[in-house]
Amino acid sequence: MYRMIEYKPPEITKGNPYPEFAQAIGWALTAFVLCPIPLTFIYKFVRAKGGFVDRLREITTPQSDWGPNDGTMKQNLTNTLALEQKYGLDNNGAVHENGLDNPKALNGYGLTRM
Repeated sequence: MYRMIEYKPPEITKGNPYPEFAQAIGWALTAFVLCPIPLTFIYKFVRAKGGFVDRLREITTPQSDWGPNDGTMKQNLTNTLALEQKYGLDNNGAVHENGLDNPKALNGYGLTRM
């Protein structure tokens, strides 16, 4: 909010701002990219049925068929080791629910425990 109040146009060099037309092009591109987000929200909110809270809940809740296109993640996540082999492990300090938390097992995949 502070930056919006204390706005200073971008400068090519110190004390030399970009031309007005270049700033206008930048603002137009920014608006072109960002405007669809609130417009889509308003459109979906108006088209939804029910009261205010019901509409809000309907447009912010994923559909029951939402998920990856290939269907591999639609299974229960019991074999986490197989998923890690396929997709990788983002948190290399994680302890797995199947008990595979020893450093030797993790190091087999080039990982180290934190």
